[in-house]
This record gives sequence, C-alpha cells and structure tokens, in this order.
Amino acid sequence: MRKAVVFMTLSLDGFFEGPDHDISWHNVDEEFTQFVIEQMRKMDLILFGRRSYELMESFWPETEDDPDETAGTHEIARMMNHSKKIVYSTTLEKVGEKKNWEQVSLLRRVDPAEVKRWKEEPGGEIWVGGSSLATAFVEAGLIDEFRFVISPIVLGKGTRFLSGLGRKLDLTLVDSRKFASGNVLLTYRPA
Repeated sequence: MRKAVVFMTLSLDGFFEGPDHDISWHNVDEEFTQFVIEQMRKMDLILFGRRSYELMESFWPETEDDPDETAGTHEIARMMNHSKKIVYSTTLEKVGEKKNWEQVSLLRRVDPAEVKRWKEEPGGEIWVGGSSLATAFVEAGLIDEFRFVISPIVLGKGTRFLSGLGRKLDLTLVDSRKFASGNVLLTYRPA
C-alpha cells in the first residue's frame, strides 16, 4: 500500500513560510540535498495546492538546466519536473506542461475515495504539498506520515503549518535524524 506523506520544512516557531511566502531561510547544504534526493526516490506522485504549485512551477523547470546550480539540485529538479503532479485548485483555469515540467493535471477538489484508490495501487509514495492541501488531507484522514524538517531559526511571523485544522491531531514519533547544519528531521504517524 502506498503512503500519503507530508514532507515539510518548518521554523522552530511552526512556520512553513515567512512573510510574503519567503522560504529563503530554508537551511540547505550538500548533506540535506542528498537526503532530499533519497526521499524523492521513494515518491512517484506529487499533489499540490495552487500556491505551492505556482511556487514550484516558477522555480524548478528553469533550475534543471541552470549551470549555476549543483548536481544535487539538478537531480532534485529532474525528479520534480518529470514526476506525475496533480494540482488541486478551484481558481486556476488550467495547468499545463512545458519544457522541463511534465505530467501535470488539475483537479477541483479532494475526493477521499479517489485518494484511497491511489493508495491501494502499486507505486511509490504520494507527496502532499502545501499547508491548505495537507490540512484537507488531515481532515479526511488521508495522511499516513509527516516528515517535518525543523530548521534552526525562529521567524516570528509568517504562515503556520496546518493553521486551518479544526481539530486536535495526535501523532506518534517513529524516527528522527540530526543534520550537521542543525536541521532535525522528525517523522511522525497519526496516533
């Protein structure tokens, strides 16, 4: 059975992005880049909300061929760009393929029965990207694992992860990992 996974970088005070959607504070080095590559090799479907999709679609296609980027960043870009992607949005009119941005389609709403069918199909992990989409998946009981990368920074303000969640969510810690950069990975499953 495939797992639906949230893989999210957070500040110590619980923000996944700073003011104006800033993520420049993410603490990325070669060790962390290699870890992300390992994680992405387990995945074969990425689900985005509109804002996450627009951010990723504006960055990764050009990054794949950027000579100023590292080999590790190129590999992440290739996996991101050529993996199957589904965007959930009620406001986008369409999504489309372009150079270095393939296999992207648009759905209007989360259908829990459809997601459960995907999870029963053979394949890799299903990544759920973006706070609003993750919140909808949590509310529907569709998330199997949370991988939180805690970055050693306090932002003070920004956008909190799962801020729209209308209920308590108990989690069980199943793994942790410390990085030389000060990042800490905490892996949880719903209790």
